[in-house]
Amino acid sequence: MERTLKMQLLTHFLELRAGFEHGIEHKPQPITLEELAERLYCSTRNVKILLKKMSDHNWISWKPGRGRGNISELTFMVSSEDMISKQAMALANRGDYLGTIELIHQLGKGEALQDSFIEWLFSFFGYRTVEYEERFKDTLRVPVYKWLVTLDPAHTFFAFDFHLVSQIFDTLIRYNPQTRVIESHLAHYWEISEDGLHYTFYLRKGVLFHHGREMTAHDVMYSLSRLKKLGQTATHGWITESIETITVLNRSSIAIELSQPNVLFLQQLAHTSMAIVPEEICRDNESIFGRMPIGTGPFRLERNDDYICKLRAFDNYFGVRPHMDLIEFWLLPSDLQESTPSWDTIQVYRGQSNSSKPVGVIDKDSEWHQIEQTIMGCSLLTFNRNKRGPQYHPNFRKAVDLVIDREHMIEELGGFREAPASSFIPTMEPLVRSRTDMTEAKRLLNEMGYNGETLHMYVYRNNNEDAMWICRQCAQIGIPIEITIRSESDMTQMDTIDEADLIFYHICMESNYDLHIIQTLKQSNSYVRAHLNEERLAWVDSNMEGILSNPNLDERIVGLHELIAELQEEKSFLFVLHRSQQTTYHDSIKGVTINDLGWIDFREIWFTPSI
Repeated sequence: MERTLKMQLLTHFLELRAGFEHGIEHKPQPITLEELAERLYCSTRNVKILLKKMSDHNWISWKPGRGRGNISELTFMVSSEDMISKQAMALANRGDYLGTIELIHQLGKGEALQDSFIEWLFSFFGYRTVEYEERFKDTLRVPVYKWLVTLDPAHTFFAFDFHLVSQIFDTLIRYNPQTRVIESHLAHYWEISEDGLHYTFYLRKGVLFHHGREMTAHDVMYSLSRLKKLGQTATHGWITESIETITVLNRSSIAIELSQPNVLFLQQLAHTSMAIVPEEICRDNESIFGRMPIGTGPFRLERNDDYICKLRAFDNYFGVRPHMDLIEFWLLPSDLQESTPSWDTIQVYRGQSNSSKPVGVIDKDSEWHQIEQTIMGCSLLTFNRNKRGPQYHPNFRKAVDLVIDREHMIEELGGFREAPASSFIPTMEPLVRSRTDMTEAKRLLNEMGYNGETLHMYVYRNNNEDAMWICRQCAQIGIPIEITIRSESDMTQMDTIDEADLIFYHICMESNYDLHIIQTLKQSNSYVRAHLNEERLAWVDSNMEGILSNPNLDERIVGLHELIAELQEEKSFLFVLHRSQQTTYHDSIKGVTINDLGWIDFREIWFTPSI
């Protein structure tokens, strides 16, 4: 209650201060009580009460004029920036972290916050030992600038969500990308029939969900059946297409029968979307399961509100308990991303009260290290061939491709843009080589009779700069494109995808490359698939049947490349750029490895004590 009242008073103070020029602190400002009442939208009586309270806090000095309507003097003793900073620090020091982040979001703009506050805020992140209930816990706080959409494995779409889901949940088996071997996990053993249609899985006993109940074969049956029932409404419902029946044999064994051979079935079972969920919790609370899920994973979700997501190590985990006790993700305003170093690319930062190492100040004698690696994947531009408009014509799509000078784009925009893309991953041979030719692009547009119609490109926020560059290039040959920024949540919905003429985005690939390409072409709300017309979709699905039944990896990849090359020939979508990213970490942090999604595996990291 006290916090709420002070927040309300602080809001009034900031509203009042906003009505005066910058830099007038400690300089008396002439004003009448009636003018103040008008600015604060309240009675003169309430204004007097507010001014008294602000004076008591030494935020202002108030000298009233004598008589109604006479000039008074108002002096601001502190700035808005200082007020926000001090209040946020006070809340954090009292352990009111939600109050801290709410204040930053509600009242603070990145460019308005003091440098000292920015420095304090980011020293607050990274690793530290925090006392909880008379016990010390190793805690890692991570700042992020875009928030979770869902933690329901069936509907997970974005890399950040996927990574957290993999920390909260487990799958029956796991795929080792280094050895390319399927390994046991929730299932300790399995059998496959000679015809490749019948699978039997034997489950570990004593595996607990985070709420304390033992996992059984009924949970496995529910999890896989749920995904199959959701079908195209689930992000990865396609993975269960080959499953014919699921039968519980007993409490710790389950049989799965396929309708046709699927050589990738074990890899599909290892996919995060096939994670095992507790039947009664998910069934009875499906509407909120994506916000507060329960799994069997090494971390259990303890908190997930609009600003803070907290993971706590699961002490009863059936595998190796994580070294880290707590991990907190804090959503910061996007304004702060512009006024600070590239903290969004720092996933491990060991903040210390007396010393912090700025990004980029890394040398051979430094206690800080950086890992820079190429992200598996690329940025793509899709054209909606299910919607009438210029993008439906192959000449238009080819013209857009010809105006995107990828080398020049990298040179002009810089950053972590690494190389032009002509395939899904940087190490792969080009599926089709791009070139730039403005004259030819204009000729193609004239040939198709393009009349300068405006197109709408949909993006989610972090792709904005690249999208604007592409639009400027298109404008040079007379193609007006308007950018529409939609939320990450909106961009998973088919209605939104169907509205767009074009979508620009970045796709992260995982090590089981052939499965991920298949996923890109089969996932219901994959932009590549969703923007293909019915004829092309039928062709893709027909070709996919042969690929999924081919046991030879090299032949599967050749088949996928031929399929992609044909889609590229007609420019159904365009490869644009490959990117890299940088992770900064301190000497004391051990076990740092970066996965294909660009995140560290939190279950592996640990810290040596500070001396």
